[in-house]
Amino acid sequence: MPTQKERNAETRRRLLSAAREVFAENGYAQTSVADIVKRAGRSHGSFYLHFVNKEAALQALLKDAMAQLSLELETMWRWDEPGTSVHKTVRRFIEEYGANRDLWLLLDQRSSLEPAFKELSDQWFQQLASSIMRGMVSTETPGLLPGLEPEILAQVFAAMLSDSTRAAHQESHSWTIDEMADEISAIWSRTLGYTDDVTIGHADVIASPQDPV
Repeated sequence: MPTQKERNAETRRRLLSAAREVFAENGYAQTSVADIVKRAGRSHGSFYLHFVNKEAALQALLKDAMAQLSLELETMWRWDEPGTSVHKTVRRFIEEYGANRDLWLLLDQRSSLEPAFKELSDQWFQQLASSIMRGMVSTETPGLLPGLEPEILAQVFAAMLSDSTRAAHQESHSWTIDEMADEISAIWSRTLGYTDDVTIGHADVIASPQDPV
């Protein structure tokens, strides 16, 4: 028999799953708590035990997605295969963005309207930059181009990755996941001086900073 803790966790899961479904179907603004609990097969009381309002439910969905992606990105960096680590990290981010495109779209929309979501968006960007920074430190980046500060570079990489991915998924660009991952990974690896062999697409494009671009 499930424990109370397990039942509470299942209720939370069902409420979040239902919230995500009705947000996508009805639009966030048109969705009510009543819509969520009806879809989840739970009571209003159960909802308010877990969330203050629908805004809190959306924040929980976003935080769960952010935490999972951040964990995955950090585990992909290997000190002995930095170029491969970069490509895996970039590709996984692009894939995950696509899988949770509905949530990232809502984050962008709500960030322009509500301070709480703007703060969450800013926190996520810093979290992404920190993950990239830790990956760079773990591989020691011996070939980092002169004059570049790793902390600032991590912010630049995070912006490059998040903005290009957002554009690809939201503005109907024709780039494929592989094309995006190849190009972004090549820029990162050349900048960081990663020279381990990485086959990307049909050609080895990772080179040292001294190689002609």
